[in-house]
Amino acid sequence: MENNNLDEFNLENFLLDRELRVEKQLKLLEEYKKPLLIIRANYPGRNKSQYPSKEIVQIITEKSKKILDEKIIFNEMQISLEGLISFFICDLSLLELKKIAIEIEEKHNLGRFVDIDVYDIDGSSISRTSLNYKKRKCYICDEDAVICTRSMKHKEEELKNHIYKSYETYLLEETKRVNISEKLGDLALKACIYEVSCNPSFGLVSPLTKGAHNDMDYFNFLDSSFAIKKWLSKMAYVGYSNLDLKNIFKQIRKLGIEAEKDMFIATKGINTHKGMIFLLGITIASVAKNLYEEKDFENIELLIKDMCKDILCDFDSLTHKTKLTNGEKLYLEHGFLGVRGVAKLGLNLVFKNSLPILEEELEKGKELNSAMVKTLLYLMSIVEDSTIVSRKGINYLYKVQREARELLDSGHSLEKCLVLEEKYSKDRVSPGGSADLLAITLFLYFVKQNINTIY
Repeated sequence: MENNNLDEFNLENFLLDRELRVEKQLKLLEEYKKPLLIIRANYPGRNKSQYPSKEIVQIITEKSKKILDEKIIFNEMQISLEGLISFFICDLSLLELKKIAIEIEEKHNLGRFVDIDVYDIDGSSISRTSLNYKKRKCYICDEDAVICTRSMKHKEEELKNHIYKSYETYLLEETKRVNISEKLGDLALKACIYEVSCNPSFGLVSPLTKGAHNDMDYFNFLDSSFAIKKWLSKMAYVGYSNLDLKNIFKQIRKLGIEAEKDMFIATKGINTHKGMIFLLGITIASVAKNLYEEKDFENIELLIKDMCKDILCDFDSLTHKTKLTNGEKLYLEHGFLGVRGVAKLGLNLVFKNSLPILEEELEKGKELNSAMVKTLLYLMSIVEDSTIVSRKGINYLYKVQREARELLDSGHSLEKCLVLEEKYSKDRVSPGGSADLLAITLFLYFVKQNINTIY
């Protein structure tokens, strides 16, 4: 099926390779009876495999894999005189697949340097204009690409130099993207470790106590934190892009599933950070998106709110007959929105309350641990903590909220904090939801403090 003699170009060999490619297309369409997407280099001259033509097709192919994901039935790449070509058979409608192809061509920084064609099962292709999209523009002068090509308005070397420079710029931007993602991942890891290091922690695990837990300790949390760190960096990587928030959310939820798997492996089946992965994933992706758009820190809250505007739709299909999580049961029984409700509001209680409390305490010269304890108590006084309710019931949650407020009002001396710590540990009370939000608060604080070094 392939002509491997790529060193010698002649028109006859080129036409043969094109004929073999069309033959392959028809066989794939006949075999799978699903739409076919093909990615080829939009590269001038005879040598379609010249640097960076192949590299660009590979990059766009990997991007397509992430977008198409579970809809991919078949994927294969081949090299010929037409250059590197990627074939996808997908379980999508023709129109859906074409819209995805156009989006990649228009939004990816290298999308203009590939042609992404979509074919129906009869072998016919679908055009951009049939979907009311404009014709593709020349990547130098932004005029109609077909007209520029036919008139030979631009010399071959001019076109190649433009592609080369664009590719080099992409690589520099990609390096920046990776570095920012890793730095945000480091700050997220730091927040996770600092949160579990807070003491007294009122029934939570800390370096000094297992709190209300028999099945986990401080070292489980350390192992878990390091296990999920790479996934948090990946979520930041997704966020630092021109993707819309809907697609960012879709991708980070998938990464969150992988993070949970690694968490359970690291802890031998203990759930240390499931809620944290959800909240911190949304937050780190939004912070990354905000950095990409170069907006003020305050805009992060709006991004989170917009990203999570439909998050309560998860509850629409719940019934008492389905297999439910603790959070879902609490929603049905008490109307608890839990972390979803907090996220839908853009983590408002963090941005407007817990973060200012932490910052104010530190500005007063208080030690970080002391500032964390006060922040944790505030969160305990207001958060609908599903961890507490699932262990002790809704009335005990109200009791915890009241006692946390009373302790704050009385000055939360160390002696009184230790008394409450001992009481909650004995009663098996664990404010896990508040702990997650403390970590979010710490992460956002670290972002603010290190904003100039993240870029």
